[in-house]
Amino acid sequence: MRWRFVDRIDAFEPWVSASGAKAISLEECNLLKPFGRKGEFPESLILESCVHLLRWLVVKSSEFESACVLDGVADFAFRESVGMGEVLGLSATICRRDGATVESRCVVSCSGGQVAWGTLTVRLVPLSESFDAVALRGMWDELYG
Repeated sequence: MRWRFVDRIDAFEPWVSASGAKAISLEECNLLKPFGRKGEFPESLILESCVHLLRWLVVKSSEFESACVLDGVADFAFRESVGMGEVLGLSATICRRDGATVESRCVVSCSGGQVAWGTLTVRLVPLSESFDAVALRGMWDELYG
C-alpha cells in the first residue's frame, strides 16, 4: 500500500504558497489502535501531510529540479484530533527562503476550524537524487490537474 498525504492541491503560487486537501482513511485511523486511540488520525501524520504539501510547493516551484527534506519543526501545536472520513484542509505559506533553506507557516483545518499549525523548515536537495521527475510530473497533474 502506498500512503498519500496530499490527495489534492487546490491552489499554488510558485515560491509563495500552496493549499490542498487530505482525506483520512479507515486504515490511517487504526494505526493508533494498539495505543488505545482507535479512530484517531496520528498527529505525526498531520505533520507529515504538511511536509508533503510543502515538498510539492518546492518541487513545482523549482520546475522539478529540487525537492526538500524536513530540517526543523517549530511551535507546532495540535488543537484536536480528527478521524476517519474527515478531510483536512492544508496550507503552506513560505515565510523565508534563503539559499538551500525554506521556512514555511503551515495550517491544518477540518470542518471549518484549525486543527494544527506551526512552522516547518526544509532543506532543498536535488530532485534527481531521490525522485523520478517524470513520475512526479504525472502525479502533479493528478493532484493539481
